[in-house]
Amino acid sequence: MSTHPGTPENLPVVEMTQSFQFSAAHRMHNPRLSTEANRRLYGRCNHANGHGHTYRVAVTIRGPIAAESGRLEGGDLLAGVVRHRVLERFDHANLDDLIIPADGVTSTTEVLTLVVWRLLDEALPPGRLVRLRVEETPNNFFEMDRGDRG
Repeated sequence: MSTHPGTPENLPVVEMTQSFQFSAAHRMHNPRLSTEANRRLYGRCNHANGHGHTYRVAVTIRGPIAAESGRLEGGDLLAGVVRHRVLERFDHANLDDLIIPADGVTSTTEVLTLVVWRLLDEALPPGRLVRLRVEETPNNFFEMDRGDRG
């Protein structure tokens, strides 16, 4: 536990992580590449009918402990924000319909991680989102943290 000099009366600052999951399908395919180049680059993940994952998402926020409640200020908002901004949008969806070229070249989990970060960071109090982990499989996951955002 640390204290944050910018908080009233130097209230202790903590991090809280909550985990969520959703299922979605995608096809890793770059329309700028040939069929053969896509096959070489993405292998079985380029199957014409796509494939699915049960994604696990861990979201960490940071903030002061409220003196009146003993709880992280704004911590009660996290589940609702994730449900509204991420789960309702992506659960049982085709990521290829939701991830646009401006987000990235195709619906990789790397690009999905960037999109989820943006959606949550826009909806949470400024600077509260500090870490995000998006797990595609138990052996394949991607993480971002506030320090990675430049």
